[in-house]
Amino acid sequence: MPRLPWRTACLLSWLLALSACGQHDESVAEVRGDVTFCGLPAVAEVLFEPMNSSGQSTGRASTATSDESGRFRLRLDDEHTGAKIGRHRVTIRVQRIIAAGKSGDVPDGLSGAIKATHLAREVQSGDNPFHFRLTF
Repeated sequence: MPRLPWRTACLLSWLLALSACGQHDESVAEVRGDVTFCGLPAVAEVLFEPMNSSGQSTGRASTATSDESGRFRLRLDDEHTGAKIGRHRVTIRVQRIIAAGKSGDVPDGLSGAIKATHLAREVQSGDNPFHFRLTF
């Protein structure tokens, strides 16, 4: 079998490595949505943590912070938007609510952020819009 010249082998290796860059990860799907608290848009931290059928964590969580309109788009890391396909434990921490275009603190009687725990959602292939309507 003939040997490739050194430069040709390097070029082929470089092209192979480059072709892997920018490929879409098929195990990750787009996740976006919005958060409201008592009917008002909420600025909130949103966390999707993959879990197995026993409810145990199985990997890196996807996170987002919703904007002043309550909208969010999850990120798995700096290079990937979305979340792993499968079942997720969802945690939402409301930081403030937006009333009539003005930002306000979490209402009196609540210590720190509101925690919406024990939520679960299934992320499927494709686009996944989730709307979280939180109340007291």
